[in-house]
Amino acid sequence: MANNVEQFSSQLSAKIWGHRFKDGQRGPEYVLEFFNVIYGTKYQLNADMYFRKKSTNLRKFIFEGVKEGSKRDTAKLDEESKDSLYGLYDTIGEGNEKVEVIREFFRNLEVPLVDGKGKEADRSWYARTLYPLHESLLFFELRKKGESISYERNFFARGGELYYLMISNGTQKDPCLKLSIENKLSALLTKNVSIERIVDTISNALGDKKNENDLYPLKKYTQNKENNEFPFLPIYEHSLFDKFALELDQLLSLNIDVYEMFKLLTSLVSFQLTRYMYERSKPAESYDTLYFFDCLDGQNSQILKHSANSFKRNELLMKDKLEEYFVKEFMNNIGTEEAVNNQLEMWKDNPDIFLELQGLSKLQSRKQPVIKSLLSCKNYQDVTTKLINTVREVVSDQLKRQQTAIVRTLCRDGGLGNYKAGTNYRYTMTDNFLQSIVFINVKPGETMEFSEFLEAVYLEYGFVIGDIQAKQSGLYDSSKLNISYYNKNVLALRSKLKKNGLLIEYSDATAMIRNPYDVVEGVVV
Repeated sequence: MANNVEQFSSQLSAKIWGHRFKDGQRGPEYVLEFFNVIYGTKYQLNADMYFRKKSTNLRKFIFEGVKEGSKRDTAKLDEESKDSLYGLYDTIGEGNEKVEVIREFFRNLEVPLVDGKGKEADRSWYARTLYPLHESLLFFELRKKGESISYERNFFARGGELYYLMISNGTQKDPCLKLSIENKLSALLTKNVSIERIVDTISNALGDKKNENDLYPLKKYTQNKENNEFPFLPIYEHSLFDKFALELDQLLSLNIDVYEMFKLLTSLVSFQLTRYMYERSKPAESYDTLYFFDCLDGQNSQILKHSANSFKRNELLMKDKLEEYFVKEFMNNIGTEEAVNNQLEMWKDNPDIFLELQGLSKLQSRKQPVIKSLLSCKNYQDVTTKLINTVREVVSDQLKRQQTAIVRTLCRDGGLGNYKAGTNYRYTMTDNFLQSIVFINVKPGETMEFSEFLEAVYLEYGFVIGDIQAKQSGLYDSSKLNISYYNKNVLALRSKLKKNGLLIEYSDATAMIRNPYDVVEGVVV
């Protein structure tokens, strides 16, 4: 079904959120794709193009024995390549053993991906990724067809490219911020030179070459030509992008190793993209998006239900926005009442013309209900009632499920949302997410009073945890929850913060949020 409405889906979603987000892309893969882009631009924001790496043989070496495609094939290096690699390390007859130690080291760097039920993702070797301890461990998703290996976009679906565009746009008016982010990303991904030496040695022995001329566009027009494929945002200037850039810069200021930073960036980027999705779904500019967090981790049924309702309300915004754009797109495509009445018989004689008009030409078995409804239409009113409802049933409901799946994945992988068996999705706070929120709101080595922190994240993001913000937002009256529930929720958050070394309690009434990290060397905050 998804493939059959791909054209329609792409057109509709692109107009709201951009081209493109897909529900198969996981939180870590947004960051990895972003890293691939920034690396491929040589750490330049607002670039026109970037180069991509395949590192085919290096990956076959690391993931040897892992499945290859849907068949029972597995990744394997040819014997000549193996001999070349073993000989490289075979100074005292221990080449095989040394190479296996290196392989095991890199295999242990694989980024673990699990679904909502905790089941490991079943990926082929060319769709697996490593923690980016160095830029040399960055490579793009591939596809193998016969003996041919090319680039693929199942899991690097463009979400990382779109994030790159957001950060580029958010630094357009601040060249100092732009340079700061570029320098910090470069420093983060180039400092582990020992990793680079090992990777370069293996890659050279296996014949992998970095082709910096293998360029891919980031804009519609590059090098005096128009590109057919490129990432696209429906908006290019927005205060949200400015905030994203500032938050990213502050997080990158921390003196944290790249392994831990990657986890924090996964939470931050997933949260930022979730905010973007919600922002683009708002019914009006003045609408305040709210997140009621269950800090009790599902232990209190009332708090859990209240948080699930909050999650559901925000999902409904996206569904309503899709519905709004679906109707607008349908009506724009058919034209005026006069135009419909003039063309209706032609559409009925040749339904493919109507399907093409609506971007539904790729429908297969699902086209029959649309054609049947079209043939029954006698006038404009029928087209704008019966026919539009049939098209909605065929594509719109599926699109809504796809879009909510994208945000649920972002929330789950970012650590700000999840569900328990038998319950609906709700807003939660994992340790990584909580740390990232503290670090982008409290500068390194500084503190903030706990109640001030609650107010700050409410005003900035719409986070509601305790009764004060619940009353300010109107959630207190609508929830009809006793104040004691909110108090328990606040105490649970304090406990989480304390456990993570982010809170110092002086008394029941006084507690300070603190950022315990130093600033990375050479950075001025």
